[in-house]
Amino acid sequence: MIELVKLHHVSFASRNLEASRAFFSGVLGLAEIERPGFTFPGIWYALGDRQLHIIGDQAAGAEPASRLSRSDHVALEVADVTAVCRTLALHGIPYQEGGNLSLGMEQIFCRDPDGHVLEFVRYR
Repeated sequence: MIELVKLHHVSFASRNLEASRAFFSGVLGLAEIERPGFTFPGIWYALGDRQLHIIGDQAAGAEPASRLSRSDHVALEVADVTAVCRTLALHGIPYQEGGNLSLGMEQIFCRDPDGHVLEFVRYR
């Protein structure tokens, strides 16, 4: 049996690291953290006691699909979904509501510059 300790990080490929930095640092306000001196480009972010790794990869993400996926996404718990909506709107980033208030959760979905789906969720 494998003794798993915890989820350490989520990693996304990015065709344009500066566009990713503008989104994750500029729009979402994530704090960059130090990254080892790998031979490939990337940016690392703190997500509470976990991490998000953005890896430079010119083959990343073909054109994003037209719908936001329920299955392929990363979810970030937030204190205020309304603040997320305001921030995304301020930066011209389209988003969709999850429609699950009756299940005790507020959800907003959007895409990063490479088309990866992000869910922002607040449990009631």
